Amino acid sequence: MNKIKIQSQKLDEQVNVQDLAILTHAIWKITRPEINASLEGIENWIQNLDYDEVPIIVQAYREHSLVGWVLLFVHGSKKLEINPWALGGHPLIHPNDSQKIEVAQLLLTECINYAVKTKHTRIELCYEKVDSTEKYLIDPSIYQNCNILEDDEIVFMTLNLEEQALSEVDFDKLETILLKDSNDNDLYSCFYDSFSESGDRNFLSHTDEEREGYFKECFDKKENMIDEASIVLVDRTKYVGFTLVRPTHGEGNGNLWVMGIIPEYRGLQLGSKLLGYTMSTLKKQGYKTMSLAVDTANEAALKLYEKYNFISGWKRITHAWKKE
Repeated sequence: MNKIKIQSQKLDEQVNVQDLAILTHAIWKITRPEINASLEGIENWIQNLDYDEVPIIVQAYREHSLVGWVLLFVHGSKKLEINPWALGGHPLIHPNDSQKIEVAQLLLTECINYAVKTKHTRIELCYEKVDSTEKYLIDPSIYQNCNILEDDEIVFMTLNLEEQALSEVDFDKLETILLKDSNDNDLYSCFYDSFSESGDRNFLSHTDEEREGYFKECFDKKENMIDEASIVLVDRTKYVGFTLVRPTHGEGNGNLWVMGIIPEYRGLQLGSKLLGYTMSTLKKQGYKTMSLAVDTANEAALKLYEKYNFISGWKRITHAWKKE
């Protein structure tokens, strides 16, 4: 077998984007023909990525020819992500390459080496779940060999708001404020307490430092949100629940990015009320559909969404490498 050489460089360091696009286009013609991506479109997407910190391109060469690559996206100071959702998660290697497994393992090992060198504590890799291992670009079993272990399974759910008969929601003695006007420290405490006992595997597998980083990224008030549907429930001065809703995942759709109720206020139907409030608010504002994603292990949340007629769709699996 020919020796594989690995090279890492930042995206702005004269990376040959055309080579990346050519290989990706060849792979997707076989594995993702439904997206009908053009060579120029892939190249433009890579060149015009939106980021706060320059991503890393990890490349595998055989005799000076590019045979595989990974986009290592930087999320704050602690988390890296391998090939974000648009790239499908798996390392990009031609499915007919005779050294596919070796190339994948070398690319993944380099990603871990980079994380260790830069003191990142977590690497995530996410991909859509399919019904047969043979349909994956890379057999997910190799991730375990690199200590990138399965972390959770998320199901995406949708609701047609036009078909729902919705009424006004009364939160009794609780005050509501817009999330954009909330105090970040109080909101973080509410978020932390809500998810500490939620069954959400991704939250539970993070360190406190990583959770703070996720919170800052997820609840960034500079990002577009649907203000009237993104609220905090307050009992006197205590934050007891919240919703964050963004106009994403399709035209005319409101996506429930995250929702939580702190443990001591559960059993009061506040989850149902918050969900009903969000549905009603979105419908009044002219949104046609609503969507959300939930961990399949979070049985209480799943039952709530099913009760309100949300329909399960595709599933996403996350693997994570975590610094010991």
